[in-house]
Amino acid sequence: MNALDIISDPFAAEQAAVRQRLDEILDAVGRKDFDRLAGYHLDSPKFTKFDDFEPLDRQDAATTNRLEAEGLGGVKRLRGEFQELKVDVFGAVAIATAVFDYGFEADGEQISARARTTLVFVDDNGEWRITHEHFSPFKANP
Repeated sequence: MNALDIISDPFAAEQAAVRQRLDEILDAVGRKDFDRLAGYHLDSPKFTKFDDFEPLDRQDAATTNRLEAEGLGGVKRLRGEFQELKVDVFGAVAIATAVFDYGFEADGEQISARARTTLVFVDDNGEWRITHEHFSPFKANP
């Protein structure tokens, strides 16, 4: 496959697989299955994440997994949906962009927010794993 093919081929089967993985990620979050969620991240020094919650520093895989379990573990009525989802595949790399509409209850208060979201996936021996996450809130968020 040449470079032009990587850019022009839609990779329909791979797009569907990445969309399926996104559904699996939302399911793992909703069920608070943090071991499964961690397994969707590339366990590598090449993993990075920028979150829209503190700490705003770049996170590695271990920090991401710990903070997701700590942050999501104590909330109730957790829900999330990827809106305006676009998945582009370039061979073994996929970029998913969306508006992440989410909400939860914490300390008796219902929180709702939206974030611009980019997830970069790599094909890791047939498994699509996140190698980079970036969430940035809309200014209208509380």
